[in-house]
Amino acid sequence: MSLKKFLQQKGFIEKEEEPVKKEGEKKAGSSGTQDQQQQQQSIEPTYFPLYGSEATTDTKAGATPAQTPVATTSTPVSNTAESVDPAFIKFFEDELAKQNFPGPDYFEFRKQMQAMYQKIGKGTPPNVILQAVLTSFEAMNVPASRLLETAKQYKDILEKKKVEFLNGAGAEKEKQLKKRQDALQAHQNNLKTMQDQLTQLKNQERQLMELITKEQTQLEVNKTLGKESIEKIERAEKQIAMAHNYMVTAIDADISQLNSTHH
Repeated sequence: MSLKKFLQQKGFIEKEEEPVKKEGEKKAGSSGTQDQQQQQQSIEPTYFPLYGSEATTDTKAGATPAQTPVATTSTPVSNTAESVDPAFIKFFEDELAKQNFPGPDYFEFRKQMQAMYQKIGKGTPPNVILQAVLTSFEAMNVPASRLLETAKQYKDILEKKKVEFLNGAGAEKEKQLKKRQDALQAHQNNLKTMQDQLTQLKNQERQLMELITKEQTQLEVNKTLGKESIEKIERAEKQIAMAHNYMVTAIDADISQLNSTHH
């Protein structure tokens, strides 16, 4: 299983959104989801089970609790403030299984230790089980030196896998960080654009208010526009009318006198 898929199954990184599928593909995808759920439920390590005190408290219903392993040394695995997630043990365990050396070695020795423990039971002292397994390996011409040699080689493999894991996890972390930074930058750009638009609108509003004030002032001014000229024209109209009447009256008087003289 790839690191990315493993981290996605464990919920440490978000799954990438998949395009909308057709009905037949949806069913297949649903089946794949069930397979993932089953894989998530089967997370208990097989060859490196945790100590009972270190088993996680969120073991799913129906899963077999981690059995106390048979230690090959007298020093037990120390407890930590945070419980070890068995899925990560299983992840490394699977990686070791992929690179299992040919022939019986430490990996098979570890398997045999666990099988012997399950068969004999918890009451048997670990050193008794150890001696029994060592005897069976010596019968296969596999001395303890071979087990120690391959045990160190498997430790080197684990160290290499740990480095690869941390580098991969670091890359995923940087990817998620960049994703967050890009999203933040996009929102910051949008906010700046909106703020610029708001500033521009405020400037336009100010300019429009100035134009409105100017127009209102001009409106008041224009209410008296031509008033004096109109009054002069109206006075002229009256003078014209009066002059017209005066002259017409004078002419009519002259006509009347001429008529009386003619008769």
